[in-house]
Amino acid sequence: MGSIDTPSTENGSTATLGGAGDGHLLPASDSAGYAPENDVGRKRKASVLPLEVGTRVMCRWRDGKFHPVKVIERRKMHGTGPNEYEYYVHYTEFNRRLDEWVKLEQLDLDSVETVVDEKVEDKATSLKMTRHQKRKIDETHVEGHEELDAASLREHEEFTKVKNIATIELGRYEIETWYFSPFPPEYNDCLKLYFCEFCLTFMKRKEQLQRHMRKCDLKHPPGDEIYRSGTLSMFEIDGKKNKVYGQNLCYLAKLFLDHKTLYYDVDLFLFYVLCECDDRGCHMVGYFSKEKHSEESYNLACILTLPPYQRKGYGKFLIAFSYELSKKESKVGTPERPLSDLGLVSYRGYWTRVLLDILKKHKGNISIKELSDMTAIKAEDILTTLQGLELIQYRKGQHVICADPKVLDRHLKAAGRGGLEVDVSKLIWTPYKEQS
Repeated sequence: MGSIDTPSTENGSTATLGGAGDGHLLPASDSAGYAPENDVGRKRKASVLPLEVGTRVMCRWRDGKFHPVKVIERRKMHGTGPNEYEYYVHYTEFNRRLDEWVKLEQLDLDSVETVVDEKVEDKATSLKMTRHQKRKIDETHVEGHEELDAASLREHEEFTKVKNIATIELGRYEIETWYFSPFPPEYNDCLKLYFCEFCLTFMKRKEQLQRHMRKCDLKHPPGDEIYRSGTLSMFEIDGKKNKVYGQNLCYLAKLFLDHKTLYYDVDLFLFYVLCECDDRGCHMVGYFSKEKHSEESYNLACILTLPPYQRKGYGKFLIAFSYELSKKESKVGTPERPLSDLGLVSYRGYWTRVLLDILKKHKGNISIKELSDMTAIKAEDILTTLQGLELIQYRKGQHVICADPKVLDRHLKAAGRGGLEVDVSKLIWTPYKEQS
C-alpha cells in the first residue's frame, strides 16, 4: 500500500461530496429555473427509471452545483415503490475517494445520457482523440495502478468499486472514509465502525467500544517508543510480534488508500506509528510501514496521515523519518512503487527541498553520488528530481549540476514549506538486522 497526506480536492482541502442528508434539496427543474414539468416531461423521466449502472447524469454536490457523475451501482430502498433506488455514483471530475450513495432527488433526470456499451464508446472516442490526449486519459484512468495489467485493473475496480464502510470513529474523531477496505465478511453490513485508538480493535457498536475501553490497558501503540520530542512520539511495531495490531492497522489504512494491496502477512513488516501525546495517552496521527529486508532498497512501503491531521506537516515528517532510519542503517532508500499521485507530489517536494538546501550551501562541484551519500536518497531519485527542475545537463559523457542561486531560490519557493523537522538527537533506534 502507499499514499501520503491526502487532500481531497485540487486546492488541497479535505471536503467531501454531499450525501443523502444534505439539507433541503430542490428538484433539478426548480434549481435550473425550468418551467414546471408537464405530463410529457414526467413520462419521459419515468421511462428512464430506474437508472442503469453506467448511466451518466448530473448530480447535485454539497456546493449546491451540479457535477457530472457515472452510476457505479444501485440498490433498492426498503418499503418504497418499484422505481425508488439509491445510486452509488462516481463524480467524474474528482478522485474515487469522493464516490458516494445519493438519493434520486439529487439527480437531474433531464441530463440523463443513454447507456452506451463502453467498448464501443471507447473505440468511437479513440478515433477522435490525438495520441497525446489518449495517453493522458489512460494515465488518469490507471491512477496509481501502473503495476496492474488491464484484466487485473478491471478486477480491482469491480471488487473495490463501492465503499463498504462510510465512516469510522477513532478517538475523538469521526472520519468519513474514502475507499473500500476488505474487512471480514461479518462487517459487510456495517456503515460505521468504532476503533480503539490504542490497540486498533474495531467494533460495530458504540457500546462495544465503551466496554472495550474500560478493559483495554494500552495508552499507546504496542511496541517500542523510538522517538520522543515534545508532544510527538514514534513507535516501532514488529508485525510478527504484534500481528493483530498490524493487520488492523492495514484494514484502517486501506479505507484511505486506493492503490496497492492490503498486507495480510504482516510478519515481514515493521510499522512506524506517529502519535501526538497528552495526559490521556498517545493518539495516532499517521504511520509508515517498511519491509524488514528489501532487495530493492525500499525504505518505505506504505504511508498515511489520517485525515484530521493532514496539512500540518506530518506527512513530510514521516518521509524525513524514513530517510533518517536509512542513514542509521548506512543505506540509501527509496519509497516502494507505484506511488500514489499525491504521494509522488509529496516526495518530489521533499527531494526538492533537501537537495536544493544542500546545493545552496555547498561551494564548488558536487556529484550525484555525494548527494546520495549525504541524504540517503537513491541516486535515481536525485537524478529525476534535478532533471525535472532543469538543474542538470549532460556534458562530455557525464551529468553536470547547474546551481544558479536565483534559480535555486525560485524552485525552493515553489516547493513550499517543509514539514515538522526530525530531531535526530531524540531518535533512539537500532536497525532490525542488529536486534536480538
